[in-house]
Amino acid sequence: MSEEKLTLVFDGPAVENGEIDVRDLAPALLAIGELIQAANSEINGTRAQMSVKVKATAEGSFEVDLNLIQSLMENAKALFDFASIHNDSIAAANELADLLFKIVGGTVATGGGLLALIKFLKGRKPDRIEQRGGDVHIHIGDNYFVTNKRTVQIAESVAVREHAKKAVSTLSNDGIDVIKVRRPKTDDLEITKSEVIYFDYAETEEQLADETRTMTLQIISLSFKEDNKWRVTDGGEPFGATIEDATFLNQIANNEIAFSKGDYLVCVVRERQFRSSKGLKKERYIIEVKDHKPASKQLRLI
Repeated sequence: MSEEKLTLVFDGPAVENGEIDVRDLAPALLAIGELIQAANSEINGTRAQMSVKVKATAEGSFEVDLNLIQSLMENAKALFDFASIHNDSIAAANELADLLFKIVGGTVATGGGLLALIKFLKGRKPDRIEQRGGDVHIHIGDNYFVTNKRTVQIAESVAVREHAKKAVSTLSNDGIDVIKVRRPKTDDLEITKSEVIYFDYAETEEQLADETRTMTLQIISLSFKEDNKWRVTDGGEPFGATIEDATFLNQIANNEIAFSKGDYLVCVVRERQFRSSKGLKKERYIIEVKDHKPASKQLRLI
């Protein structure tokens, strides 16, 4: 078992008397706990379990002492031995705290863990990333940030980044200006209200397919808003499709085309399928309307 202690500090007008609204405190504590557990899961998998305990509060601003307690799962001794042989050791509680909250200052570079890295990036993409020995150097212009592969690993985890975003969201509330993470023998990690925006992230998507084909679609509902997304069906489940045919849209705008319920469109349709952390997704675009066929009004006997 390993343990690490840290203090979460809230500062600002709303906490000057040593009190804090439970609506500010509870989400922040839950998010910090989930952030630590998500990082543990990303680095250690099922080999170790992490719990976060609230110990006490202190007057002046508002402080909460947290105790990170990591326990090894069943058969962890064998896993430890295997991991050591394969240079894949379990990150103990203090190492996980470093991966998340460590901060290193200097005249040439900055460095540390995930939250310090997010502050350094300020929502920007690195110009380049290079490995030097056991360190990873992340460059933006003439500045660089020194960290390690495991910090980069959790920085690329959607679950970890989502919990990091939630952990600082209390700063969006009135009266909370600063959140600090205080640890023994290290500088305080400080996040200010103006830095909350840096914790937003763009989720990467992997494109699986991009196909274009001619389809006959039946109109279910129309939309003339900016996205021009219509509800249609090809005989199966209804789906949304964005109209990108400018000529067709101009004809509609000039009242050159009238529609009735159940009309058909013969279209050139582009289908994109991609995968993200939320699963598979498909988008459809009508890039050309080749023909507009009114709905049938009478039965055909022959």
